[in-house]
Amino acid sequence: MKYSDEIIQRVKDATDIVSVIGEHVPLKKAGSSYKGLCPFHSEKSPSFMVSPSRNSFHCFGCGKGGNVITFVMEVEKLTFPEALRLLAEKSGIVLPHPESREGDQEQERQRDRLFELNEFAGKFFHERLLSAEGQAAREYFKARGFTKEDALKFQVGFAPAGWDALKNASQKAGFKQEEMVLAGLIVHNEEKNSFYDKFRNRLIFPVKNNYDKIIGFGGRTLSDESGPKYLNSPETLLFKKGENLYLLEAAREAVRQKGFVVVVEGYFDALALHHHGFENTVATLGTAMTSQHGRILKRYTQEVVFSYDADAAGQAAVLRGFEPLFQAGLNVRVLVMPEGKDPDEYLQKHPAGEMTALMEKAPDFFRWWAAALKKKTQGAPVEERLRALQEFVPVLLQMPSETSVQAACAAIESELGLDNRDMLTIVNTERKKGGKRLPAQGITEEKVQGTKKDTGTADGLQMEADFLALLTEENGDFIPWAKDELMPEVFENENFRRLFEQVCSGETPVGDLNRVPELEASFLRIEARIEKRMREAMLFDLAAALEKRCLKQRMAELKSRQSDAEKAGEMERALELAQEMIMLKRQYSQEVEPK
Repeated sequence: MKYSDEIIQRVKDATDIVSVIGEHVPLKKAGSSYKGLCPFHSEKSPSFMVSPSRNSFHCFGCGKGGNVITFVMEVEKLTFPEALRLLAEKSGIVLPHPESREGDQEQERQRDRLFELNEFAGKFFHERLLSAEGQAAREYFKARGFTKEDALKFQVGFAPAGWDALKNASQKAGFKQEEMVLAGLIVHNEEKNSFYDKFRNRLIFPVKNNYDKIIGFGGRTLSDESGPKYLNSPETLLFKKGENLYLLEAAREAVRQKGFVVVVEGYFDALALHHHGFENTVATLGTAMTSQHGRILKRYTQEVVFSYDADAAGQAAVLRGFEPLFQAGLNVRVLVMPEGKDPDEYLQKHPAGEMTALMEKAPDFFRWWAAALKKKTQGAPVEERLRALQEFVPVLLQMPSETSVQAACAAIESELGLDNRDMLTIVNTERKKGGKRLPAQGITEEKVQGTKKDTGTADGLQMEADFLALLTEENGDFIPWAKDELMPEVFENENFRRLFEQVCSGETPVGDLNRVPELEASFLRIEARIEKRMREAMLFDLAAALEKRCLKQRMAELKSRQSDAEKAGEMERALELAQEMIMLKRQYSQEVEPK
């Protein structure tokens, strides 16, 4: 169907072109624009420019240019309607469909109306804070270490103590009670059939989407007798706690520039960090991190630094929040606050430079977790500490590569003072028991039929499948190298061995690998998680791993044969086998590199 110019423009306006293109091209700030290497042709010096103000891109090398929709069409190989739908979905815009056009248009009108109502409420709260009515709230805000400039910059507000101040003001402005209920601004008492303001006698923090539009509110009570300390808007058409982050709209640029984002739990923690210059800070909205949060943060950075409260609840929140971020492909570190303080409390007594030092020293997630476990099991026997390691296993089993598992195990063992490989041994034992891994991370034994001997382990199958998938890079330019470097015997799976032989001989075109069902998961994962520029190095690493695995198996076989020769008194034969093993060990210690 043909979409109206109005809806097309709305999708363009709602989409951050820097974020979209930044998912495909590493961009650096260049004046008011951004610069990077062109994704449409090969170049060593960046000539690809992105202009946020004009919502457009242009490459001065190859001449490609356009808007965010045409960019997505080019890189994703989509039609115009497909690209428009993809961007609309990311922006939360419901496009009209032929079968339900009327209903969709009504929902769009409703969303627009809620945006208008939230903007009115935000202005109402803010004006109340700046009025005589908001004096106590201003004093409280100041006592927490903030200034009038902070209140203005972040549109902080105040909800009066009365039951219907916002309701009455909104009605006078032409909004209906039903609309206020849908926006989560008032509550309907069904027993009395009455309506009253949801936020009363509270400091108000407006929550905005990526495009600086208010979608909901958070409120901090000014009286211990007026309900929960913090209160958020309920879930609405606009406000989803699991999909939004406080101050993300203000933090995006700083996150891109600094290369990491700081995630805190509370409104005041986020404001305090922004106040002291840590503008790459966002806050969750009273919920644990979700997979949607992970996907959002992935648009702007590769690294997340948690700065949650140091108490048990804060530690539990970090543990819950790690998995969705890890699944999104993000590196996670944990900021350890001294004396159990939260960031707001710490910055009230310490200069910003000390906070910077803490951030720089923040350990990676597994080292932090191991340190917490070490403290918990201090003085316990080694056996008890080994049993405690079982806490790590469910997370480690979900890691996408053997390299990442080994790195995490090394960090854990180092922190806990355990013998090398203890953690890895536990993980491998659990795998043999059938420990669960994340779906769609790679090839599993169920996907490729064959005998136990030639299917190999799930990790081995994934390694072989990933290697074959990567051979399709650069139109198969690495096939001659692979043919010279690797013997077909490095593949344990018969199907994969045969595919490798056929591709190297030219019997099977390299493009046909794209249609092999057993390789589908590898193609999807590589496309989603491995940057284009990193794939060549990954191919060489996998080749080295495959050859080393094969050599290791040959050495084990030779050792067994040597032992048999010694038992049979065939010492000359045993010596020959020993010399052959020495040669293989030397070969095993070398890396496979392209010639």
